[in-house]
Amino acid sequence: MAGARSSKGRGGARRGRFFPAAVWPPVLWFALIWVVSSLPGRQLPSPQVFSLDKLGHIGVYLVLGLLTNRAARLLGFRWKQLWWVYLLLLVTAGLDELHQLYIPQRSVSVWDFAANALGLGLAFGAGWIRRDNG
Repeated sequence: MAGARSSKGRGGARRGRFFPAAVWPPVLWFALIWVVSSLPGRQLPSPQVFSLDKLGHIGVYLVLGLLTNRAARLLGFRWKQLWWVYLLLLVTAGLDELHQLYIPQRSVSVWDFAANALGLGLAFGAGWIRRDNG
């Protein structure tokens, strides 16, 4: 029928489903982050403000943010909605860091959280630039 809309959105995401296909990549990536941060590790003798570890935190959360941007674009989110999604991601990044209190040989670090937040901020900025340019 001419002019009729399909029940599928861009990227094959169906409306009315709780977890459209576009949502799975960031959800699975965050699950991987949570699993890896739950593995016992060795405690560093003194916290380092900047190290390869911090680059890893930035990179992992940058990827999470980029996957989130993709999902939001495919699902037709507006930027006002995406602010709330990023606020939720920031809270979960903090919870991920806090839950390491209960993991043997792991510790909570405000610098790790700051690196997580920086990665999310970079992804949000990249999404904002993409929005303005196209």
